[in-house]
Amino acid sequence: MKRYAIIILLVIVAAFGGLLVFCESHDNRTADSLSAYCRIDFQGLRGSDGTATSAKFTIWDTRYNGEKPSTHLKLYTDDKVWELTAAVKQEKSGLWQKTNVLSVFLPSAALSAIADAKTVRCEFSYPNGKTIDLPLNAADLAYWQDQVK
Repeated sequence: MKRYAIIILLVIVAAFGGLLVFCESHDNRTADSLSAYCRIDFQGLRGSDGTATSAKFTIWDTRYNGEKPSTHLKLYTDDKVWELTAAVKQEKSGLWQKTNVLSVFLPSAALSAIADAKTVRCEFSYPNGKTIDLPLNAADLAYWQDQVK
């Protein structure tokens, strides 16, 4: 009987340990582009004459820890830095998962910089010191540039 209790206890500990390792590795995942790391959306906003006046950029970052990201978001267009303040909310997206939603409106001055940029990167961070700093891939950059023209 003791042997079965020990085996059951070891299985429970191994399963819980595996879950912790999975959650930690998900929250510390790596990627080569922003859309490979998280879900993003970019919408160019147009005035009544059809010209781009602003853009809305939204990030959905699913994590297992409960930290909310900082509201400070940086957008880099080539060598220019756009320091922006994002609206941040957190949604429960699974038993242990939470999705942090960062939304920001870009100023009209940033639109021409995006249209002419060879690279665009986004940077945001969490209170634990984790910083996500990733570029757009070529397809996303082309889409953004199409939205602001």
